[in-house]
Amino acid sequence: EGFGTEFLCFAQVCLISVYLLANIAYCSILSLEELINEDAIALYVGRKMLGEFGSHWARAGELFFGLSVAVSSFGSLSSSLMGSSRLPFIAAQEGMMPQFLALIQNSTGTPIVSLMFIGASAFLCVWSSSISKLISYVGFLSWFWWGLCFLAVPILRLKMPHSPRQFKVFMGFPVLATLSTVYLVVGPFFVTPIPCLAWIGVTLIGVPMYYGFVDRSNKAGRAMDWILLRLSKLLHATL
Repeated sequence: EGFGTEFLCFAQVCLISVYLLANIAYCSILSLEELINEDAIALYVGRKMLGEFGSHWARAGELFFGLSVAVSSFGSLSSSLMGSSRLPFIAAQEGMMPQFLALIQNSTGTPIVSLMFIGASAFLCVWSSSISKLISYVGFLSWFWWGLCFLAVPILRLKMPHSPRQFKVFMGFPVLATLSTVYLVVGPFFVTPIPCLAWIGVTLIGVPMYYGFVDRSNKAGRAMDWILLRLSKLLHATL
């Protein structure tokens, strides 16, 4: 367990270092106007760096940086999909979301309904908004909940100091992360307050959804049992 924790911390430091060095390189090569006006910064950096040696090298630089971004995006999407699909899956197992989201496909062992739920949610978000707006709004909402997770660490450390845990982190890390998320969450309110409030309202829909469809004491909760039975037969899945 100790080696796993040290390896995880080392990987995080390497990842943060790579991102910082990439941004430092961008800021060193490009001017402020270029950073603002260019849509594909990585492609422009490759073209500008190697363009001094000729047009063929400029195209090669664009191709190299474009493929690098594509590979990085594919890897990030793959890991995000595997991780995000487990969130409603675990929440359903803990009784915080409809139970049919916890169904596991018998032949593949994957949370198939949870994957379908994440895919359908992503489709609705992309279909109803532009990519640039979606990135800013989802980023705002993600950092809002990540900030609450970071804030939970010092709170639980103070209220439950002797509770068993896998490992401890230096208290300065979650405090610094919480302060950073405050800036990332409060900042968008000064630029686009109405959409930010709208996304918070969409999140709060989960409260009536919980009492309406997760609580089994009402008709809607019993209807979820019927859906669970039908999906388990259709998808060959079990809890």
